[in-house]
Amino acid sequence: MSQQIEETLLQAIKKDDIKAFDALMETTQCGAYRLGRFPVLSLMYLYKSRKLISAYESMFLKTTNSVTLSEPAEVSKKFSAKAGKCLRLYFNEVVSPLEMLLILDDTKRLKRVYPTLSLSSAVKGRLKSIYFIKYSLNIKFEGNEIIIERRPLNYREKKKIAAVCISVILVIAIVVSSSVISSVFAPVRLDKYYDLTSNETFTLDQDFYVTKNHSIEEFNCTIIGNGHKIVFDKGATIKNFNGNISDVTIESAGEAVFAFVSESAKIENVTFNVIADISTSEATAFVATTNYGVIENVTVNVSGKINALAKSDNVTEELTFGGVVLQNYVRNNNVVGTIKNCVVNYSQFSLVGEASANAVFGGVAGVNNGYLQDCKVKGQIVADTFDIAGVCSLNNGFLSDNVNEAELYQTSSDAGWNPIVCGIVLRNNFSVEDCKNTGKISAISNSDIVSQDSKAPTVSAAGIAYLNNHTVGGCKNSGAVTAVGKGEAYVGGISAHSYAKITDCLSSGEITVTADTVYAGGILGFSEIYYTATLTGYSFAWGNTVNCISQGKISVTSIGDGVASVGGIVGYVDEVGIELSSGKSYFGGEVKGCYFVGELTSDVDYSGSIVGVCAENIYENNSYNLNDGVDYYNFDGNYYLVGSVNAFGAKVTDDKEHSSVEDKGATAATIEVIQNLEAYKSILKKVN
Repeated sequence: MSQQIEETLLQAIKKDDIKAFDALMETTQCGAYRLGRFPVLSLMYLYKSRKLISAYESMFLKTTNSVTLSEPAEVSKKFSAKAGKCLRLYFNEVVSPLEMLLILDDTKRLKRVYPTLSLSSAVKGRLKSIYFIKYSLNIKFEGNEIIIERRPLNYREKKKIAAVCISVILVIAIVVSSSVISSVFAPVRLDKYYDLTSNETFTLDQDFYVTKNHSIEEFNCTIIGNGHKIVFDKGATIKNFNGNISDVTIESAGEAVFAFVSESAKIENVTFNVIADISTSEATAFVATTNYGVIENVTVNVSGKINALAKSDNVTEELTFGGVVLQNYVRNNNVVGTIKNCVVNYSQFSLVGEASANAVFGGVAGVNNGYLQDCKVKGQIVADTFDIAGVCSLNNGFLSDNVNEAELYQTSSDAGWNPIVCGIVLRNNFSVEDCKNTGKISAISNSDIVSQDSKAPTVSAAGIAYLNNHTVGGCKNSGAVTAVGKGEAYVGGISAHSYAKITDCLSSGEITVTADTVYAGGILGFSEIYYTATLTGYSFAWGNTVNCISQGKISVTSIGDGVASVGGIVGYVDEVGIELSSGKSYFGGEVKGCYFVGELTSDVDYSGSIVGVCAENIYENNSYNLNDGVDYYNFDGNYYLVGSVNAFGAKVTDDKEHSSVEDKGATAATIEVIQNLEAYKSILKKVN
């Protein structure tokens, strides 16, 4: 795929084909690509793509190139011819757009665009070197102005330059032959240059690297990158990070750069460029394995692949991966690991897993026990037998104000695998607040039923949370949600399963489901209930859906002999009966103060504008008492559009006998009436 993009991109630039380039931008965000050493804008300058430069120059000048594809031979050859003796500056370095302009002698454009940019000292140094090598002339940088000397060269000066270049070439040959790394032409090893165990502050004046499989045991100092980069070779890591690092670009092959980030540590304003090439049976992440500190204003650009392998000892627990951290921890309730204002971009990134590896991926965190807030996930993740959550796999802490914009696709043909995909969190055990999903969500199983005694895999998809065990509030989904399989499907605009409260949420994304047995709802697929006996009585938990709006189109196709339960708000509401001293009482989920203003186009067994199918007893009673003298209603204050199907599709007995029902706790009204209700407007205000 990358080779195809590389060829298409290069052809569009060579031909100055703005139509082809525009189409490529819509599907690949190719402005963030690099062909080897050459960012897209540098290639446009090299091939004099006037139309493309006119259209995209201002945008790409400010773009941080992150995804590196292979460097075509023809580009290398063309650049070598233009660069001449300046080629020695670019054995490994990126040819930035301004450097390309100077190599091409386009000083007029260089002077025009220079004031709009903030250049690193490394780029400024190479600009000076280019001009001196080409003309023995100097360049100065004064404020927002670049001053370039202009005068003709005489024969002596040209001869002197030639002598200097020959000397430099000889030096390079000596350096290479003696295997000594020169700081003039290549970065030096970080922990050889600085005492990282000290508490000092160091400002980088060049690029550095950490060698393959090398472990830096203690990192206590403060590093200010000054726009430079640190390259971590495959397997290189910092074990104990107790310092601070900022304003630097870190490049890695995918393994966690930091093994342990302490409560005193901070990683801030850092860009991580990750080209993942990982096959493992061990959990990991791209930035840190364990975090007790602060990771803030960090950008992580990821391409490549993770291949999840099963453990040899047949261990069945989940194999978890994270885009930024694996574990975000809390210590003694006083020290809270914090991930804040981070952006993770996925491009040409895939997940492949063996079914027995039981792999799951969180776009920002594997497990969150602390604070994870104001983070954004972009791009696309494609998975095969590998569950995906846009932000977090397992949440035991606070998720707030996070946004998933990435398209998340999982397709599996494994008969033993149940695909799960959701926009924010797979399993929520605490608090998810004010999060949004705008990306497409897709969970597909291509497996057939193997025999009469086995079941086809279950598929689950949700805009926000696959399984909610605590609270989801103020969340919004506008991404399309799709689930396809030949077994059961659990699908919700907000959640697929819930034992807890979903409140003040909105879903407008289209829901499309094809399966045998279906539980699908505009907000919640299946409202679950469980209870446990305690010394003082019983402890209950059930899925409550309160003050929510469902605006999307819901299309369900039921195949085989299964039953489809499809609701504009909740697909299926379950119950449990408990023998109390006063007799048997029934408890189950609530659907109250909700609004369905979407469209049900499903031709299935049982569909309702509010609830698809409800357990018989809680439908009939529609109330319960917790021995506090108050009657609580299961269904109350709901609205749906006049002309839609009835509020309830059916009630069902313990023996799975379905029967038709009348509306209960719901009112049919026009869209104008509903939109003018203060409660409706209040929900919209909270989620927008």
